[in-house]
Amino acid sequence: MQYKFIMSSLAEIERAAEALPPEQQQKLMLFLGARLRAIRGQDGHPLPPAERAADLRRWAASHERGPGLPDFAVGREAIYD
Repeated sequence: MQYKFIMSSLAEIERAAEALPPEQQQKLMLFLGARLRAIRGQDGHPLPPAERAADLRRWAASHERGPGLPDFAVGREAIYD
């Protein structure tokens, strides 16, 4: 049996991805990463470091700032627990 889903917006794709079990979400992320690398590196060469860094900064900027980790979680003593 084959399934074919037609999704017309990013919001629909995001909802469908969120509904997947964690293992399938991970496979999806790996697939999308490989697809993105294939599209960006048409010549087979990796992206230059400056472009990779810019991509990482854009990705990080797209996230909302949250509460972060509490101080005790990032202190030196926490690594010995």
